[in-house]
Amino acid sequence: MKLKQNYQKNDIVSVSSFAPPEICVQLKKRILKPKKGWGANGWEAQIIYEKDVNILRKCGVPYKKDEKPIVFVFDWQLIKKC
Repeated sequence: MKLKQNYQKNDIVSVSSFAPPEICVQLKKRILKPKKGWGANGWEAQIIYEKDVNILRKCGVPYKKDEKPIVFVFDWQLIKKC
C-alpha cells in the first residue's frame, strides 16, 4: 500500500482508531511487514494527548490513567498530520 503522504519519525498524525474516535499519535518507528504479529506495514507510535487516552478508556480500552501508551498503527489508519 502506498502512503498518501510522506510520514517520518516524530510526526504527529491523526489516525482512525478501532474504538470510535480519531486520535493523535507521535510516530516513533517504521515497521515494514514484520514476520511476527500482523504481517502488515505500519508504525510504532505513542498516544500523546491525555484527552485521547481518556476517550479510549471510556470506550473500554484498558489503559491506565495518565498513561501514554505505545501502539501499533497500520498504514491504512493514517489520516493526516495534526
